[in-house]
Amino acid sequence: RTVGPPGRYVAGAVSASHTCALTNGGEAVCWGSEWDDGASDAPPGRFTAISTGYFQFEGEASNSCALTETGAIVCWGANYTGQNDVPPGRYAAVSTNGSRACGLTDAGEIVCWGRGSRFAPPGVHTAVSVGYWHACALTDDGEAICWGGLTTRMTPPDPAPDRYAAISVGDGYACALTEGGEAVCWEAEADKIAPPDLASGRYLAVSDGAFHTCALTGAGEAVCWGWNNFGQAEPPPGRYTAISASEGFTCALTEDGEAVCWGAGGQLDAPPGRYAAISAGYAHACALTGAGEAVCWGRSTYGGLDVPPGRYAAIDAGGTNACVLTDAGEAVCWGSNSSGQQDAPPGRYTAISVGFDFACALTDAGWAVCWGDGRDAPPIRYAAISVGWSHACALTDAGEAVCWGGRNGYGQLDAPPGRYTAISVSEYRSCAVTVTGDIVCWGDTEHTDFPIRV
Repeated sequence: RTVGPPGRYVAGAVSASHTCALTNGGEAVCWGSEWDDGASDAPPGRFTAISTGYFQFEGEASNSCALTETGAIVCWGANYTGQNDVPPGRYAAVSTNGSRACGLTDAGEIVCWGRGSRFAPPGVHTAVSVGYWHACALTDDGEAICWGGLTTRMTPPDPAPDRYAAISVGDGYACALTEGGEAVCWEAEADKIAPPDLASGRYLAVSDGAFHTCALTGAGEAVCWGWNNFGQAEPPPGRYTAISASEGFTCALTEDGEAVCWGAGGQLDAPPGRYAAISAGYAHACALTGAGEAVCWGRSTYGGLDVPPGRYAAIDAGGTNACVLTDAGEAVCWGSNSSGQQDAPPGRYTAISVGFDFACALTDAGWAVCWGDGRDAPPIRYAAISVGWSHACALTDAGEAVCWGGRNGYGQLDAPPGRYTAISVSEYRSCAVTVTGDIVCWGDTEHTDFPIRV
């Protein structure tokens, strides 16, 4: 149905699947949704603004959000990613794209919920608009800023022709209206850093994130490549002793033991202190102090920040949880347990690694033990192990790489022959450092443009 119900309306919003409008009396009226998701079933009430969205998540779906006269936001329709779970508060504006929504509080703070909500920028703003992959806002200085998407970046013109007064984001493009009435538009562009000449330097460590890869040279320099629209592949200058790449951010330890993170999200705000180890998870990061205390920060809705007290010798942050090894070699995990990834078998371990729904550890005899969503390792003695999103790789005593579990659509399980000293896996790739200090990656080494989660 493309023609709305008869009547007089004062505002409207159109998505790829349905349309909503506000009557003169502030009533919300919606029509046209092709799916039984309730996006056209507007609730009763009086509203001052309305927004609609569409997205694909296990099929097509859509939702709607509106702002009440009292400053509350009400959302309805599909709720697969929590896009209708509005945080309490008083708001002045709302925008949804169907998979996530953002509201502007009376104080100008942007609050987002649903998919990719952890990337909302801080500061005071006057407007916000959420598109299919990206979102943009106007600062109180009239500047436009954009975020979202892990493989493309939206960059407003710099310098801007004038202060902006309004902004709107679509699927891969955005437009803003200046105070002088000029319309300015821009498109999303691929943001990818090419791999360095890996043969030109000796590398000591490698860490593979979902969409970018980082390594440490023998001189302690951090080098990253791959997708970079949050700045996750642009390490600050300095000398580092450890590095850990995640999805939209990276963390490293300086020579002084300071935790430094770059990219996007609240996990960038590492607590001050001196640390001996660091690990970046999906939306949170963890580190060990010199005294063996575990510290986690960032965002986790699964309890991944609820660190149990104790003294630990190793730590690894996963997709929705984290694990540590005690001084006695016991594995302790916390966070999500949807697949039993907290249920570490009793034993004495020397290394541990956490993925999204499973974890693995090495016994003091070199055997790999995995728990969670069944990823049993080949029965070989190993010297190092790394667990990614859905697969794992380990190094044998002879330095050979062995991979198992998960998908192999990009060949991420097909380890090339050779001898390696370190290994790291994430989602689409596996990477290792050779005995000569080179880095070898297999799988999606081109960092392909995926239909990604944001």
